[in-house]
Amino acid sequence: MRDQASTLRNLIQRQPAPSSSPRTHACVVAFTSGKGGVGKSNLALNVAIALSQLGARVCVLDANPGLSNIDLLCGLNCYWNLSHVLTGAKSLSEVVLKGPEGINVLPGANGLIELTHLDHRKPPEFCERIELFGSAYDFLVVDTGAGIQRSSSQFAAAADVTFVVTTPEPTAIADAYATVKTWHADFSIYPEVIVNRAESEQQAQQILGRFAQTIETFLRCTAPAGCWVSEDEFIQRAVVARQPFLILAPETAAAKQVRQIAKRLFAGARSSRNGSLLHRLSK
Repeated sequence: MRDQASTLRNLIQRQPAPSSSPRTHACVVAFTSGKGGVGKSNLALNVAIALSQLGARVCVLDANPGLSNIDLLCGLNCYWNLSHVLTGAKSLSEVVLKGPEGINVLPGANGLIELTHLDHRKPPEFCERIELFGSAYDFLVVDTGAGIQRSSSQFAAAADVTFVVTTPEPTAIADAYATVKTWHADFSIYPEVIVNRAESEQQAQQILGRFAQTIETFLRCTAPAGCWVSEDEFIQRAVVARQPFLILAPETAAAKQVRQIAKRLFAGARSSRNGSLLHRLSK
């Protein structure tokens, strides 16, 4: 039985980046979480938009099995999705969507887990088309599933940068730690925690500090500093309006904090590790 991430491997092999950058592959940024409902997909989408606004070429891959909704958050309507590419019913160019602010979106498939039963043999031209498509991007932002499912851990461990999203709710924090604890042996670059919907910087820093202390004490490793995004009424308004909040309310604190995350990713992409995501997933 092939795991569901393996059915995506040929979709995300990277090609050389522009000659101005020493990277040979797109920077892969994964967003995951211990539980659903913490704003993971919303953050993934808006960070992708912020990267595009900085001049990067960005594609968002919705790899959230059974709960894909990046297209809805963008205000896009799609029928064809990644499952139709994997089965050969559609070509990639027929499935990829033009998203806001110049990003592209590969819509996920509700029921993607069923694709674990697919025959892994693909026509050579299929893989060639995927590789050619992948060469167009500087960043691949992956919205993984929530929880400790295997596909999420594979994407999280294989990415150049992984964000584990939580909220100040005790259950969300506990689930985020449980996720990191379950996966920690797989990470060569440790994930960074985002405290979403924080009421204040002080609250966020307290959560990040306790999280880091717990990781250092029990997992015996150094946790990244982490970051945070403010609670903001405009975020929920944007979800209802099916618009990214970076577009609907670009001057809010949350939007500014997301842009800071994107600026850090943009600046650090040149120094992140090289090698295709395909190769790292196969380890």
